[in-house]
Amino acid sequence: MTTAAAPTTSVAEPPVRAEIPPAARAGLLLRVFRITRSWLVLGSAVVLWQVVVEVFGIAPYILPAPSEMIASFADNAGLFLDGLLMTTLMSLGGFGVALVVGVALAVLMARSALFEELVYPFLNIVRVMPTVAVAPLLIIWFGRNALPIIICSFLIAVFPILVDVAHGLTSVDEDLVSVMKLANASELSILLHVRIPNALPYLFSSFRVAAPGAVVGALLGEFIGARRGLGYLITVYSAQLNTAAVFVLALLSCLVGIVFFNVCVWLERIVVPWRTVVR
Repeated sequence: MTTAAAPTTSVAEPPVRAEIPPAARAGLLLRVFRITRSWLVLGSAVVLWQVVVEVFGIAPYILPAPSEMIASFADNAGLFLDGLLMTTLMSLGGFGVALVVGVALAVLMARSALFEELVYPFLNIVRVMPTVAVAPLLIIWFGRNALPIIICSFLIAVFPILVDVAHGLTSVDEDLVSVMKLANASELSILLHVRIPNALPYLFSSFRVAAPGAVVGALLGEFIGARRGLGYLITVYSAQLNTAAVFVLALLSCLVGIVFFNVCVWLERIVVPWRTVVR
């Protein structure tokens, strides 16, 4: 006589939870802190600013609280954003002209010592001449339109591009140039395959100075003679002692310069990835 075996019941094991090792968790937290630490400091500064203004009862026309600045932006958002757009366009125009003219002059100066000797004194005059003194003349000559603003932006942005690109074109490895000449390479071929690749890091380094400078030049032109733009609005609200609006406009101006700078850094990482920075 056979007896049936008792059925066996299998007990499901609880799922194993994946745990992050302590070292990896600490590294993750450290990376998050490095990413957010600048924003934490900025937020703490804004909170401290608000507290100081409220505790000491500082008059709004002297130092407005961040809450008042937010309210001013909310009340004039359309006008401020229009000024932001106009200043950005003027800055882009001045920077674009400075890029074309600066690179062209740099190539000519790098290839001709006579041209450099003849042009460099005039470039030094442009460099040391205060743009604020030239801007009224530009308004007289060209009127109250976009052209004087673009020229002011160009005058500040062109010199860093010109100097750095000329230096990059002339600081090539002479042995490499000699090898190219032994291979019967033309001057144009040497320029395209040796000098320009060598000058690219110098070009993007100049962008870090020229791009924010273009914004400063555009603002200066708008201060002197414009009917739109952040610089024009700053003069209007300054005359009204509306300090909160002036602070907002100044922050928007800083935003344009910061965006220009970071776009140039991003382009540098894409175009010249072989350049490394040692800290």
